[in-house]
Amino acid sequence: MARDRKDLGARKFVRIDLRKRGFLIPAPDAPWIECYIHDISENGACLDVGDLAVPKMFGLSLTAGGEVLRVCTLIWRRGEMVGVRFISARELRKGTAPAGDGDTDTTGHEVAGPLSDACPCDSRRRELDVARQARRCG
Repeated sequence: MARDRKDLGARKFVRIDLRKRGFLIPAPDAPWIECYIHDISENGACLDVGDLAVPKMFGLSLTAGGEVLRVCTLIWRRGEMVGVRFISARELRKGTAPAGDGDTDTTGHEVAGPLSDACPCDSRRRELDVARQARRCG
């Protein structure tokens, strides 16, 4: 259920309670790791990843078959929960993805900064396509 805009506080995007499984893709040829998507917005999502180490940039599949994929950057972590921001193709081409307005979120937790190890858009898309095809075929 979407939250009312006036209940967003400092948030810019309406969050929708999704409460379904998703798949974290840590690297193009790595196995997909099941996670739980708590909520999602136009700009990002909140995931339960357990005690999994999460890279600064990774793929997120919203479906088991990989039909809906997003490239994400890690914004914050609180125990088993992580907040991610979706990275646009433009940001991938530039090699940076803004993490927010500073080095910490509103609760003082560290956030991810520039993506110095980001791949160019075409290369990243190709890698995700290969991973998706391998997942479908294997």
